[in-house]
Formats: sequence, C-alpha cells, structure tokens
Amino acid sequence: MSESMDATHDQQTTAPILAGLAIMKVKFDASDNTRSKSLFGNGRMQVKVQVLVSGVDANGNAMHVPADVMESIELIHYSTGKTLRDGWAASTDQGRFTIEARPSNTAGDAPDNDPENDSVHPQVRTFWVSSSSAGTTQIGARLSLNGERILSNGTTLSSVHDSSVTIEAQPPSAYSIEEFRWYQTRRGDELPGNRIWSHRLGLYPRGQQIKLVDWVVDGVGEGVDHKFAGGNRLNEIKTNYMEVILVRPEKQSVTVILPANGDPFVYTFFPDAHTWGREHYDVKIQSDGELTVVQALSEYSEAGKGSKYGNKLHFLAIDEHGTEHRLAIRVNFYERNLYLERG
Repeated sequence: MSESMDATHDQQTTAPILAGLAIMKVKFDASDNTRSKSLFGNGRMQVKVQVLVSGVDANGNAMHVPADVMESIELIHYSTGKTLRDGWAASTDQGRFTIEARPSNTAGDAPDNDPENDSVHPQVRTFWVSSSSAGTTQIGARLSLNGERILSNGTTLSSVHDSSVTIEAQPPSAYSIEEFRWYQTRRGDELPGNRIWSHRLGLYPRGQQIKLVDWVVDGVGEGVDHKFAGGNRLNEIKTNYMEVILVRPEKQSVTVILPANGDPFVYTFFPDAHTWGREHYDVKIQSDGELTVVQALSEYSEAGKGSKYGNKLHFLAIDEHGTEHRLAIRVNFYERNLYLERG
C-alpha cells in the first residue's frame, strides 16, 4: 500500500510538459479584430502587432507557455516565412510615433469569429512594426517549441496555425514651402537697446495643422538647444550683438543674455558701442505643435572681441507622424532677419 501511495504521489507532483499550441494568432491588439492597418513608410511611425499563444500538455489540457518559448516569437512575412526585411522592421520597444494614418483599403476588416477565442486566455507578446518605404506586406509569426519551428502561415504540418495581419506603408506626405507658416512675435518688455523675437514654424496644409514635434541637426544631441548664428561688434543698424537659437520643442523657456545698459552717446565715438552691462531674459516657449527659433539682439556689444558666425542652418523638422521635412533657415545680418527656405 505504501508503494502504491508513493507512486500516486510521484504522478501528482510530475510537472506537465508543454506538448503543443492550442492558439497561435497574430493581431493588432488582443481585443481588436481589425485585419489591416496603414502607416507612413518613414521608418519612424509604428503599428502595434501582438502574437497570442496558448499551450496544451500531452492530454490536451491548457497550460502556461514557458518564457523561453515566448521570447522565441518573431514576426515574419506571411508569404515567405522569413523575418521582416526590405525596409520592414519589428521592435519590442515602442517609439514616439504610433499615431496611425487612415485605415487601409487593401484588405477588409473581417471580424474574427474563431471559436479558439473561447478557450484559455492566451499569453501575448507585443511588437511595434515600422517601414522605411512604401509598400504592403502580410505579417505572421513564428516560434520555437521542443526543437521545432512553428509558423502561423499554415506550413507547419505538425501544428497548423493560419493567422496574419496586413500592413500598408503609405508614402510620406511632402509639402510645399508655402504650406509652412513662418512668423515672428516680439517679447516686448526688454531694456532699451535690446530686442527679442520668437520666430515660429508651423505646418498647415490646406489650413489644417500637422504638428511639428521635433527637429534634427547633424552633430547636435537630443534635448540640446542649438545656437546656430550670431556675433559681437557687428556694426549693423541698431545691432552690435545677436544670437539665434533653435529651441527644443519640449522646453518651456530658454535664457538669453544680452549686452545692456550701455551709454547711448558712445555711438559718437565707438560704432560698436561696447558695454560691461548684461541682462538675463527668460523667454517663454509655447510649442503648440510649432517649432521656435529665438533671435536676441542688442544695440550694444560685449567688451570682448568681434565675431560673426552662422549663415544658413539646414535641419529636419519632424511632424507628428514621424515624417521628416528638409528645411533651412537663412540669416541676413544686414536686415537682422531670418528666412525659411527649402533644405
């Protein structure tokens, strides 16, 4: 009797072994039955794709799918069974640009009425898919289980699963320079001889705003403002000192320091009107989907050496969909003005 009880105890404590999959499905979201979506093929915009799996033991009982099996899940091109390529990429990290473009018309949004949905709650692995070029692809998944590679495109004879979603990558929208708004506002409470302007850049095709959310300049790190033009002892009309700053859109303010409190009669003898006085200004930044360039000018110059730098800044303006727009800002020192141009 004791041996019989020991045998029963061993049977009860033997851990079940994952023998196969009851479910292997590819969806945009676990609770979403949409079969097709679109994004802009700019390499930044992403669409969420989830792989749902549930396991069974040798007796067909539902069981947990081990972590190593979940981590082996990859997204594939449904037609070839190969991992994403030709500009398509999948990441487990969500980026900044996940707003979707209009629904795709390439494939119907047929409801998923598979009775498998009524079985044990599946485990989920989430990916974020992007494309760097225009095109359409059907996306499936694959994983490794007990030394065998199982695909969701119906080609694994020992474990047939057929599930996919379709993603259309649309060409990124391009806009004429006239569809960008470039305007300036004066701060207005500066000391005599100082002037501060905020130049705003927005994108308004057909009068509808597309938010500009970031900019990229070669050699400038993320989160850093870029002082790209300016000078001292410029000897221009009512301007001896200038600095121009491209401000990060996440900033709420930027500080500028201008030569101030100079002697207005010094112009009679010294055209560069140098002074030892300085004034700090806190310039408020309100992005509202627009980028800001701050231009600070003074009739006075600092006591240091003369200098002049910056002519034209080439940069990428990034919109809310992750699409980049090549632009340039040309600095006219004589006019003390900034002009928006194509990059």
